Amino acid sequence: MIKNGSYLLKKLNKIKFSILLVLISFLFGCKSVPQKTYVEPLNLLDNESTFYVAIPKSVDPELVKKIITTNVQDISEKDADLIASRIEKIYCGINKSKKGIELQGSIKANIPTSYVPKVFNKRNGWNEGVVSGSTEEFKYYSNDSINIAFPSSNIVCLGRGLPYMINTYDVLAHEPVKEITEPNANVNKSELPDELYDYLLNATDEIRFYANKPQSFLSVLTGANLDLKLVQVSGSFVVDQKHTSQYILELNFDFKNEKYLRAGKGLLSLAFGLANGQTEVIENTKLVVKDIRNKKEQLYKILTVGA
Repeated sequence: MIKNGSYLLKKLNKIKFSILLVLISFLFGCKSVPQKTYVEPLNLLDNESTFYVAIPKSVDPELVKKIITTNVQDISEKDADLIASRIEKIYCGINKSKKGIELQGSIKANIPTSYVPKVFNKRNGWNEGVVSGSTEEFKYYSNDSINIAFPSSNIVCLGRGLPYMINTYDVLAHEPVKEITEPNANVNKSELPDELYDYLLNATDEIRFYANKPQSFLSVLTGANLDLKLVQVSGSFVVDQKHTSQYILELNFDFKNEKYLRAGKGLLSLAFGLANGQTEVIENTKLVVKDIRNKKEQLYKILTVGA
């Protein structure tokens, strides 16, 4: 009995020692995963678009879902609803040319990485590829119409310039954490001018847009080919709570000079049927037009790229 007890004790000590070695190896042999810096999705857009828009989902969830179903071919209603439910805000840059319309999108969302391959797979018509960042590789998914990537669970990138967006994300995500002290820090690390960056970033309870070549936008908006000699147009719109099938718009027109403003004001008054109280001239070349009501479907033609 004593011999057996001594043998068992030795055996038990060996087991304890083995467990201790495993724990030591685990603690000192494993490398900790470095914490990445928060990246604001707006920082991933380049400065090569002619039309920019910021869309908080809370303003118009229907529009967010339309953007998904329009740009992600053959996505099921269920998957579109699930993705839309996890989106907080969409930033887009849009170009229109003779070749068609190009979209560059950077989306603030909360989409689990485990969910991505369930939707973006070969069975659903998606091919998988890899984009090399400055420090690591990132998967992306493509079909006949668009490229899309999920560099983190909080960001979705899609459309034109995907390698640029991924590389920009990789660089910003590996900056020292102290450079961006909080998730909502207003730090412009994009190619966009500071004024435009701040304007889009601070869109919280309205959809905001900016166009530096606004002719196409105005043609869709007014249904007429107006030559207004504009430098740029910006503005915002919210859903009309009395008539939810339309938006209420405020537009800011920046004309090349005072002469063009006077002529443009008359043309816009005719196009929109404006009353006196709806317009205001600022600094001789800037015209603000308020309380324009426009059907959602008309603006969806611009914002959903092909709807």
